Amino acid sequence: MARVATSASWVLPALLLAAFVATPYLPMVDLPQHAAQIGTWLRIDDPTLLEASTFSVNLRTPYITAYVAARAIAVLVGVIPALKLVVWGCVTLHAVAFSLVLGRLGYPRWLAPLGLPLGLGYPFFYGFVSFIAAMPLVLFAVVAALRVREAPDLRNGAALAALLCAILTTHGFALGVAALIVGPLLVRGHGSILARLLPFTAPVALWAVWLLPAHSVRTIGATVWEPRVAELLVSPALWFATSSADHAALALGYGALALLLVAFGRPSRSKERWAPLLFMVVGFCTFPSMLAGFGPLHPRFAAFFPLTLLLAFEPRSQPFSPRVPLLVHGLCATWFALLTWRLLGFSRETAPIRDFVAHARPRLRVRPIVFDRDSAAFPGLPALLHLPAYYMTEKGGLQGYSFAMYPTSVIRYTNAGAALMGGGSEWHPEWFSAETELDHYDCVLVHERRDVGETLFGARRAEVAVDFHEGDWWAYRVEPKASATRESPSKRAM
Repeated sequence: MARVATSASWVLPALLLAAFVATPYLPMVDLPQHAAQIGTWLRIDDPTLLEASTFSVNLRTPYITAYVAARAIAVLVGVIPALKLVVWGCVTLHAVAFSLVLGRLGYPRWLAPLGLPLGLGYPFFYGFVSFIAAMPLVLFAVVAALRVREAPDLRNGAALAALLCAILTTHGFALGVAALIVGPLLVRGHGSILARLLPFTAPVALWAVWLLPAHSVRTIGATVWEPRVAELLVSPALWFATSSADHAALALGYGALALLLVAFGRPSRSKERWAPLLFMVVGFCTFPSMLAGFGPLHPRFAAFFPLTLLLAFEPRSQPFSPRVPLLVHGLCATWFALLTWRLLGFSRETAPIRDFVAHARPRLRVRPIVFDRDSAAFPGLPALLHLPAYYMTEKGGLQGYSFAMYPTSVIRYTNAGAALMGGGSEWHPEWFSAETELDHYDCVLVHERRDVGETLFGARRAEVAVDFHEGDWWAYRVEPKASATRESPSKRAM
């Protein structure tokens, strides 16, 4: 059985990499916007392009690690493949970190294959690239904290301090989650409590000298508090999807939970090992669904339920049955088969966008309007929402809605007035006004089952023409009369 577990530890990641490479666009909601940011970063130093005067690079943000890695790789293989490699690397690293946690706590190795699928789930499908990158770092920090708990010496303390700083530079919210998990573990142990908690001074100092002066993290919207308790019953679905609307994910989630439970022995007698689980549950149930405009945040607590459950119990030395380890591998195989089947469907679903990007001329100003944003391949996932941003990734120009409007983004507008669509407008296609917006664009890219040109453009219908139509995607070229106020006629043609 040990050989089977070892084989699965490298076979599954290899198969996942092959699936990622074979899939043109991954089913990650925000990934096209991240890709557009990386593409802009690569072009921003060319003074002949509009990007040089429209955008600036912001490295003082707690979302930098994954971006730096993706940009470095993109120079060699291109933006989209680079992001695939970064995401795959982070998910694989999560599997490694999960295995280390199991070993440190004394759990059997047959649980290790679960580390790979548990590294995806809600953060993956919503395209939270930086959070995905931070997840394995949190697990590594737990291993480091357990070592500090036993021996709070310089070596162990420095390792934990470095990991906490790495989490801060990767995802600020993830550092808060890490503090809620790691902090209680250091309340008791060898040496003084001050020595055990000393590593936390490193990220605080880094924040003070790096983030605080830059004012990168500030309010971008409202705070919405909607407590939830009943959702706990379906939270295991978030380990494999974005909601319980995906019934297959819910079944897989409860299957994974059952396999974890059979590995548990008696509850831990150390109360501080129960605190992380309590904090994750309270965070999931009570954390604002929208905090200062950032969100949704509370589902991300669910990603750490497996880790905190492992902390709260002592391991069972032997499974109830010798067949239990086989069930772990069976669940992982089922997950991968389902994912692969759905990726094939998503590839067919996104073919029109790939064809549009290949068809359209470069450096256009594109206004996306996505009426039907849910993917048919992945139930309940609004994976089509940001697909038009792949045009900006590949061909440059400007995208009506862009993450560049947010102060925490790596690529930001040099002038706030350059943002053509406000936050939230991507979710409200009905907000489009041809009378006030059409003059700003060369192309309006619409996802809808039928031609809605008459409804969308009204009195200005004669100023647009269908330039591309495939499946449910329609690209309307804006004629020169409507685009006369823009900088260059060359930007008007498709």
